[in-house]
Formats: sequence, C-alpha cells, structure tokens
Amino acid sequence: MRGTRAEIIAFQNRRVRRIVAHAYARVPYYRKLFDQAGVAPRHIRTVSDLDRIPTTSKSDLRGVPLDQLLATGVDPATLIEHTTGGSTGEPFTVRRSWIEERILGELRRRTLRLYGATSGSLVVVATFHHRPHHNENRFAELVLNAFGRYRARSLFCLEAPESLLRQFDDLAPDVIGGYAGVLLRLADVITKSGRAVHAPQFVLSGGEVLTKSAARRISAAFRAPVYDTYGSHEFSRIAWECADTGEYHRCDDGVVTEVLKGDERVEPGDAGELVGTALHSYAMPFIRFRLADVVTRGGDVCGCGQPFSTLRGIQGRVVDYFTMPDGSLLHPYVLAHVLRDHGLAWVGQYQLVQENVSRIVMRAVPTRPPSEDEIASVKRNVAAVVGDGVTVELEIVPGLAL
Repeated sequence: MRGTRAEIIAFQNRRVRRIVAHAYARVPYYRKLFDQAGVAPRHIRTVSDLDRIPTTSKSDLRGVPLDQLLATGVDPATLIEHTTGGSTGEPFTVRRSWIEERILGELRRRTLRLYGATSGSLVVVATFHHRPHHNENRFAELVLNAFGRYRARSLFCLEAPESLLRQFDDLAPDVIGGYAGVLLRLADVITKSGRAVHAPQFVLSGGEVLTKSAARRISAAFRAPVYDTYGSHEFSRIAWECADTGEYHRCDDGVVTEVLKGDERVEPGDAGELVGTALHSYAMPFIRFRLADVVTRGGDVCGCGQPFSTLRGIQGRVVDYFTMPDGSLLHPYVLAHVLRDHGLAWVGQYQLVQENVSRIVMRAVPTRPPSEDEIASVKRNVAAVVGDGVTVELEIVPGLAL
C-alpha cells in the first residue's frame, strides 16, 4: 500500500466498521458473541474500539457448526480451503472466497517485490507441497500462491539435503524459500562439505522462527541475504522483515494486529500474544482471533520510512527435528500429517514430545472417550513412522500447556 500512516489508519477504521457490521448481520457465531458481550456494530467505530469485542481462539471455534462460522448465503462448496499444519496439535480449516484469495495473494506478492523479485523470477520453495495434503502446509501455501506472475517450483523438503541441493543447483532459482529449520539444515551441509552452491538473489524463510544466528549461517552458506516472513492461514501475510531495520513490517492493510498480555495491549518493546482481525475475510471472518503466537510489539511506524507499524521480534513456535536412534532426523510435521490422515476423529488437541532418542510421548485431549482400537491405531501409525528402537507412549490428558 502506498500512502501515509494517517491514510492506513483511516483505511483500517473503515474496514473494521465494515467487517464488524457484516459479521453481526450475517455470521451467527459473531452475532451471538457480540450480543453476549453487549456490543453492537455502532460501538465499533475505530481500531481502538476493538477491545470491546471478546477474543476468539481455535478452541472456541472447535465443534461450532460450519454454518455458524460462515456468512449466511455463502456456499461452502465455492470456497477455497486451507487446513493448518497442526503443529500446535489443533488442525483447523480456514475458508475464503476466490476474490478474497486474490486480494491476499496480492499482499503477499508485494512482499516479494519489495525484496526485488520480478515477474520473471524463478522461485523454488522446499516445502511439503508434494504431500497428498499439501494445502495443509502453513508456509508453502502462503508462499507458493504468492507467485501469480512468477515462475514457481516446489521441492519436497524432507528429501535428503544432498538431493535438495542438487536440485537447487540444477534449477538455479532467483529466490530460494523454505522453513527456517530446513534452510538451516541445508546451510550446515553446505558449510561442512565446503561445496559451492548456486547463489540466489535472496533466501526467503517462513513457517518457523528464524533466529539471528540461523539467518547468518543460512546467508553465509547460500551467499545471499535472508529475509523472514510471518503469516498464518487465518490472516495470510501478517508481517515481513524490513531489509533496513531488521524489524517486521506489519501488513496493516490486510490485518489489524494487537499484541496482548492477558486482555491488555502491551507497550512497544514488550512481548505478548498476537491477536488479529482480518480486513478482507467476509466469507469466514476472523475478528480478534488469538493465534497463540508470542511476538514483541514494535513502533507505530518503521524507521525505514515506510508507513507500517512493526513487530520487533517473533518468538512464536520453533519446530525442531526429532533425532532418531540411528542418528537420522525426523521432522515433526511428518508425524502431524500421519496423525491427521489416520485416527484423529476423537482427538481435539495433541502434543508430541520427544523425551529422549528412544521415547516419544503423544499427549491427546479427547473430544470423546476413544475405543481401545482407536488408541492402538494412533500408536501404530506413529510407530510406523519412527521405526524400530523408539517407544511411542500415548497419554490421555484434560488439556495442554501450549
């Protein structure tokens, strides 16, 4: 968005009024939420009024019938579905119209243009895109769908690092993208082997927390700058790293973001939970939605001169590899895919914890009492992935500390 800070704020205020009025009139879940809180659309005139509306989390929406979450008159069959990766143990399906998808795609394309990608750039992303349920990848969908006018290719990120590096060399992309953990693993292989690899114009990280140390190692290995992005299926692009200041520009014309500690907004420099209100989602609105990600609030404008507010850091969730007894590495998302495909009908939330190289514990919060066969099925499917030498324990618990 080209404009002044005042113009962005005015745009946000107009959009907030419109989305709140729409949700109250046409989305049963929000009408009930507003009525219970004694809030009407006339009470929400600016972004600062949003705190009158109670927040919503994934657990609040779990079990709510779909027709209560979608705007009346919207046919679910016409919507695009994005199912979150479930790294938190709470897979969740987001639905958008085609026009909403196009708008959010343009906001993602803007980020790439700011980093220097052009319509002729070849972008190669190491992702789960080749999995049967590639829509369920939190990062891949945000990146690969961004390239409406770009040449884009995807590689399966769990291939052996040497294979991925050979493919990067063969394709010679202008932009390399992927999970922070995958990129770091590739960088370490490059550094230890001393091999020379194709140097892209820049490397794009997302989907996991990128530490400063990891960014330096990736940049040195690929001989290119590394830029980090932050997003979710609920909001698409949330923020992207400023190449000048290192802070993250918030996508203020796509989502209103608040940083809360409890129910109170934190001051710049303080950390809290990110809560967002989508400005372009009408088929399935998200108003004051809690992502359960921890971020540090920045200033109202970036020091680079662009009129976006900022985040100073994203502490979020880091997805690490599990180390197997034979020394091989297993990405937890592989287990997440298997669990979603087999036997999770009775599970509301789950958490995978590797206590040591030979023991993995799955903690599950049931939506109903599971049968012995269902419990055995979950253990069997996880055990099939981790292989011999690893004990898989299943614990039924009332809740998770996420």
